[in-house]
Amino acid sequence: MSKIDDAIERIKILECPAGEVENRIAGILKEYRVSNNSEVEVERYEGLVINGAEGFSVKIPGDKQQSIIVLANTGMDDYVAKVVDVYIK
Repeated sequence: MSKIDDAIERIKILECPAGEVENRIAGILKEYRVSNNSEVEVERYEGLVINGAEGFSVKIPGDKQQSIIVLANTGMDDYVAKVVDVYIK
């Protein structure tokens, strides 16, 4: 598996405080040496909600300019977020 595939597998099992989703995704990509934290753009994708899961857009600069879409649900109290799916485009 490539570094990006390994990072995506790790992101798929991410559970963290709802306000830390963006930072945790960027940290995982840095940990797997896919990108540097400062290079990764992780933003809430307001136009994407699927079955209650909120979308996050991840842009990874580089030769291939890769993008990842992460879907995460929050618990009833909106404190904990759990990733439910990850797509690479």
